[in-house]
Amino acid sequence: MLDVDRLRDRELTEVLALAGKKLLSCLKKRDLLNSGKADKSELIKLGERYLHEDRLSDAIDFFERAEHFEGLTQLKEQSVAKGDYFLCLRLAKILEESPPPEEWIQLGDNALNLGKLLFARSAYQQAENPEKVAQVEKLLQSPAQEQVPH
Repeated sequence: MLDVDRLRDRELTEVLALAGKKLLSCLKKRDLLNSGKADKSELIKLGERYLHEDRLSDAIDFFERAEHFEGLTQLKEQSVAKGDYFLCLRLAKILEESPPPEEWIQLGDNALNLGKLLFARSAYQQAENPEKVAQVEKLLQSPAQEQVPH
């Protein structure tokens, strides 16, 4: 084994040991996700750690690499609840499924309630619901109400 390989193995071990204590730097995260040596259970633990920190995109990366489909499905449910169109779309592609219109409507409604108008419009477009798209378009075109200082 080359010294470089030994060094990488030691770094990987250190990264996994630190994983339970803190989040990884973006470079260590990249290296770990691209390593063929990362254990699936460790990747799932890291994904859960990122999920606990509400870093859904990072959690998706780890769950996808670990092929943890149950976790990915739960993340898709969370992305709908949070009204996050892009995370839901990304998860649908990873899971190779097409969300039904009802799910897009739910995501759109949640996004609308959270003030994520562009996400709401995109979700309603996916659901092919022109009435709801028009509703959001109207909100997007209305001028923002100015705050009057008291």
